[in-house]
Amino acid sequence: MAQDETAEQNDAATEEILSAEVSLQAEKADTAEVFLTNLSETLKASDGVDADLAAILTNHLLTITPQANAVADARSAIVAIALKRAAPSQENAGG
Repeated sequence: MAQDETAEQNDAATEEILSAEVSLQAEKADTAEVFLTNLSETLKASDGVDADLAAILTNHLLTITPQANAVADARSAIVAIALKRAAPSQENAGG
């Protein structure tokens, strides 16, 4: 139980820090493009944030003019990562 509570507290603290950073950057942002760029960089630089997922968000969704199929493309990229990660590694497949 104590580990679960500690993990929840750590998750809450991480979310609070990210939220504060995003808020500060939003205040500094002159344009939507600057805001989205800062948000993307903050996500990529944050500990505990999946770098591959942050890249997908940056490339497909956190843009000024997302493509019409941006959500579908992001979903496909996420599924591809999930399949790659779920596949047994070469080491484990051999026995």
